[in-house]
Amino acid sequence: MQRNASTWRTRLAGATGCVLAVVLVAACASLDPNNPGFLAGEMSEAQEQRIGARENPKVLAAFGGAYEPAQISRYVNRVTTRLAENAASGRDGYRVTVLNSPSINAFSLPGGFIYVTRGLLALANNEAELAAVIAHEIAHIDSRHALQREQQVTSAASIGRVTADIMRGPGASAEALSFARNQLAKFSRQQELEADAIGIRLMAKTGYDPRAAVSFLRSLSRQTQLHSRRLNRIHDPNRVDLTATHPTTPERISAAEQDARALTPADGGRRDAAAHLAAIDGVLYGDDPREGFVRGRTFLHPRLGITFSVPDGYGLQNAPNAVVGFAPDGAIVRFDGIEISRRASLVRYLERNAVRGGEVREVSEGRVNGRDAGFAVASADRWIFRIALIRGRDRMVYRFIHATQKPGSNDAAAFMQTVNTFRFVSEQEAQSIRPLRIRVDQVRPGDTSVSLARRMAQPDMQLERFLTLNGIRAGQALQPGQQVKLIGE
Repeated sequence: MQRNASTWRTRLAGATGCVLAVVLVAACASLDPNNPGFLAGEMSEAQEQRIGARENPKVLAAFGGAYEPAQISRYVNRVTTRLAENAASGRDGYRVTVLNSPSINAFSLPGGFIYVTRGLLALANNEAELAAVIAHEIAHIDSRHALQREQQVTSAASIGRVTADIMRGPGASAEALSFARNQLAKFSRQQELEADAIGIRLMAKTGYDPRAAVSFLRSLSRQTQLHSRRLNRIHDPNRVDLTATHPTTPERISAAEQDARALTPADGGRRDAAAHLAAIDGVLYGDDPREGFVRGRTFLHPRLGITFSVPDGYGLQNAPNAVVGFAPDGAIVRFDGIEISRRASLVRYLERNAVRGGEVREVSEGRVNGRDAGFAVASADRWIFRIALIRGRDRMVYRFIHATQKPGSNDAAAFMQTVNTFRFVSEQEAQSIRPLRIRVDQVRPGDTSVSLARRMAQPDMQLERFLTLNGIRAGQALQPGQQVKLIGE
């Protein structure tokens, strides 16, 4: 599905891809492979810091900038400093930044740059789980994994070229490229397991409960599965992909359990749930107001003053450059904006630019809630597209694209159902929806997971969201006074 989706996105004029990052990733900076010191393994700490400083602005730009609340920065820096006192680079060797992104992600760059997203802070249930993530990234830095990976890229490419030269048959280049990718992926998976093991040792040495690394990996797996179900995707944590850069989740959890079991102290170690929950109480959750909001099947962008909804059964995903809906039958609906001169005909634009390398047909014009609109049906590379353009203010034109490889008799109706919900909203209506935030509350006598889940501000999958967010098993009894995370405005 992902490969096919990439194919149709590249064929659509002006379309930009969406990236969903719901995994812990290792450092992946764009390093300089031509640096002879790097290739010889002789890069100095100063050179590594320059690399990190060079890439840092790119990271901030890609993830919505830094998340600014002072209490969050102080808290995350305090945890990092505790770990750093027992790490190779020492107390002042690491710089941690909280990114203003709802994705659940953490990664690092050479020179001690560490990043965690506010989405990850929201998923963690105690300080020890956050420490597990940061310790994992410290392990990547201290093991120089980013530099090793870049060297492995060069080595794998070189081996691939030699393989192609030896084979010199039809498909030799493709097979060599596949070999190089598989070698790099295998190397990356080994790095992840190594960083897990080193991070767990660092946690234990610092006094944290090393079993928190396991509980966070479990929460991450549950959240990934929940997210997949919301978007009508199939997630198999046991699936082995030769090109995947991370081990399977069960493999990571099993290895982490073994490491943690051997290092857990008699008293269990520090977890500090209360400190973590106090720090994240009020943290922005989900979409940033500047990017618009998804509430169930509805998208609303306060700054642009627009809204639309997708049909029942669709999962809706917001991203900086587009909003994408995933239908149960595999169809995809994309919404974005493009600029077209007000003097230009929308029909003529669709005839010329609707799809690259394919056939455009059934072009027509019309109106959507009082706005000029153009419509087209197109096909390319076994995909069928339905496209609608709606005039906005000035040069802005809003675009809906429905893409499927399995055309159905209801496609046109479902597409137009979505398009016809598009409208401009008043400033009062736009400001009436406020961003979601983490709200920490106490369990009261008589409360259950079901009753607490009803207080979640999200309209769909409330119980599953509550259980996953709090690391609670279905049917698990709650204790009066226990603190839990809710999602509210």
